[in-house]
Amino acid sequence: MNSTYVAFLKTKCPSPPNPNITVEMDPKSSLSFDNDYFKILKQNKGLFTSDAALLTSRVTRKLVNELQNSNDFFTEFKKSMKKMGDIGVLTGNVGEIRKICSKINS
Repeated sequence: MNSTYVAFLKTKCPSPPNPNITVEMDPKSSLSFDNDYFKILKQNKGLFTSDAALLTSRVTRKLVNELQNSNDFFTEFKKSMKKMGDIGVLTGNVGEIRKICSKINS
């Protein structure tokens, strides 16, 4: 993780911890829908372990690099939303809402 970012985060985390303090995941554009998240990742400023993990694999690192480009980001987002819209959601008596996500209700 970027050492300057670590120092910044430490200023936001008092002792004892305060559960009312928040840190933006996307500090430059947290109120906008854009691809800045991927730019921040490339600066090693991912807030979570899962963010940093995207840079550890050649496949996901390539995606992060590609999605830094605004045109690529919006094109890929559009495709993914289309795919999600095509998912056949089961409803009524055919489907079920799981009480525990990893287990089928009994």
